[in-house]
Amino acid sequence: MASDLLDKFAGTIIGLAIGDAMGRPTEFLSSIEKIRDTFGPDGVTDFEADRHPAGTYTDDTQMTLAIARALIAAGHEPFEDLMERMATEFVAWRESPDNDRAPGFTCLRGCEELAKGVPWRIAGVADSKGCGSAMRTAPIGLYFHHNEKRLITVARASSLLTHGHPTALASAAATALLVAWALHDDDPNDYPRRLTTAMRKMDGEEVATLVEKIPDLLSAEPKDVLCGACLGEAWTGESAVASALWCFCRTPDDFTKTVLTGTNTAGDSDSIACIAGSISGAYLGLNAIPPHWRKGVENSQMLYQTAKELLAAHKQRVNLDL
Repeated sequence: MASDLLDKFAGTIIGLAIGDAMGRPTEFLSSIEKIRDTFGPDGVTDFEADRHPAGTYTDDTQMTLAIARALIAAGHEPFEDLMERMATEFVAWRESPDNDRAPGFTCLRGCEELAKGVPWRIAGVADSKGCGSAMRTAPIGLYFHHNEKRLITVARASSLLTHGHPTALASAAATALLVAWALHDDDPNDYPRRLTTAMRKMDGEEVATLVEKIPDLLSAEPKDVLCGACLGEAWTGESAVASALWCFCRTPDDFTKTVLTGTNTAGDSDSIACIAGSISGAYLGLNAIPPHWRKGVENSQMLYQTAKELLAAHKQRVNLDL
């Protein structure tokens, strides 16, 4: 069982980084036609290089790893200490020379306030519901998968450091919940209903409104769903979560198809594929991910080690909760 859990923790962390890296080259291409003109009739099917080497992930994974490090270091400590550690990790990310992957303005603004000493509860942009807080909470879903109430509390709080809108808080919790359910092998067919119910209990009506559409859209074409006229282009938290969940629910047993669907879209493709990759990786495990992607993604060994350390920290937390 322990090895199975490690496979799923690693599948989540490496899976989200792969999705992020796959979606990076298409993030700012404004149409499916432009993606196909650039990468061929099937769009992106493997890691692509641009100003960064093929397999390079973005700020989505960088901020996810910041949260993972905070949980590893302080997840067993009191809530305030954990959040202060998360703030410290975010500031370190902001100042890192590796922070050159088109980071979001709102995330940078929140981290700038944190660096000035603004309390984490009020550092974020109050009216922003961008997807920057939803894209990074998979580690919270892993770490607190045994305690859904705590998971929701920490995930929502993690949004406040950069994004203060109620929809952003709900979206951050949504990603963490989906990863936890996937880790437990819960039936994916039930995720839209369960998430809709959960969102309406936490001021997440905008998330619920999109997510409840998913069951009726599973036979539709991606170009008709992952667009402004349907689930949106994923620049906001509710759209990113709903889009990623749709990608997963239509192909729950195929990591490759799930990630490539999110990748080849004229929206915030790296965030869609990142969230979708985290859910699929948690559900299917590391061994379901193509080996050349596992090896080809940036810092693959570090990602695996982070998953391993996060699992060890989770076990320590469980012992404290008993």
